[in-house]
Amino acid sequence: MIHLTLIIVDFLTGLLAAGAWALATAGGAIAALVAGGFLGMAVLRKWRQRG
Repeated sequence: MIHLTLIIVDFLTGLLAAGAWALATAGGAIAALVAGGFLGMAVLRKWRQRG
C-alpha cells in the first residue's frame, strides 16, 4: 500500500513539474513575441520618420 502511495505522489509531483515547465516555456515564448512586436514597431516608426 505504501508503495502505491509513493507511486501516486511521484506521478503527481512529476505532473506538477511538467506543468510548471510548460507554463514557463509558454510564458517565455509569449514574452519573446511581445518584445519582438515592440521592437518591430519601434524600428518601423523610426524608418517612417526618416522618410
